Amino acid sequence: MQMTTPCRLAAALIAAMTFTHAGAARAQTSEPYPSRRVSVVVGYATGGFADGVARLIARKLSERWKQPVVVQNMPGAGGNIAARSVSIAAPDGYTLLGTTTSLAINETAYKDKGFTSSGLTPIAMPAEAPELLAANPKSGIRTFADMMQEARTGKLYMGSSGIGSGSHISAEYFFKVLAKVDVKHIPFQGGNPAMLALMTGDINIMASTATAIPSIKNGELAGIAVGSEQRSPNLPQVPTYAENGFPGFTASSWAGMFAPAGTPEPILEKINQDINETLKDPEVQRTFELMGLQTNARTRKESVDFFKAEIDRWGVMVEAIGLAN
Repeated sequence: MQMTTPCRLAAALIAAMTFTHAGAARAQTSEPYPSRRVSVVVGYATGGFADGVARLIARKLSERWKQPVVVQNMPGAGGNIAARSVSIAAPDGYTLLGTTTSLAINETAYKDKGFTSSGLTPIAMPAEAPELLAANPKSGIRTFADMMQEARTGKLYMGSSGIGSGSHISAEYFFKVLAKVDVKHIPFQGGNPAMLALMTGDINIMASTATAIPSIKNGELAGIAVGSEQRSPNLPQVPTYAENGFPGFTASSWAGMFAPAGTPEPILEKINQDINETLKDPEVQRTFELMGLQTNARTRKESVDFFKAEIDRWGVMVEAIGLAN
């Protein structure tokens, strides 16, 4: 059947538009990355663990790339709001997620959060720190044995940066499942409020990642146990859980960078390699050390494998303490 003139015009217009869009897409993918501003969405407030790591890495990447790398804070729902936002962003490398262990935890803790971790892909895991327990010596708790004795009396009040944080989950798993003692958990809106409560005596121990490290180093707090396989270089005086009679129990929190699933692999590899290069910077190393963090230059594949294992490992703890929804 012969096509009418209006139909021929419409077909030509559609063909022209398709050609134009395809050409634009090819032009975009052929541009060197990055050729414009990169946004790093952080699911937590300014001043915290994830924010501090993201801002330092973003500044160093901006210097390296000669393009602005801007951190945008989008706190709420344990990091889920930011994670969902990035999971539905264009997979072009220009919207990234700066997050923590909570992303792995939330895969089990929140069944209906509007996205799954399969919508995101790990790029790099540049910083981590073992979970630890700290006590106010004025409470009479100076050692692991002191803490366990207090727990048996039912008077152990543990603070954390919030329900569902890595510090909370690992500590509650230890007390409830492994040690089988009663601890009263007091969640706070962040590590700093929990630290203040510990200093003033409102709680007598605190589950922490890096917040308590400076105060342990200067003697204001007593380090009770650290969740690493070996003693932490930042806290060589603090024994591990294994040394306290609980071999095999380890727990660490990390800060990582993720991208929307489907982001081209060459872009992901470039970001990974450039982040790992920033970890060699003396300023980055000094700053992480002051924050109580250890650097970790995992490859892209190592980051993917590590994150998959973290979902499983934290999922076991979340299920065991009854936090799975």
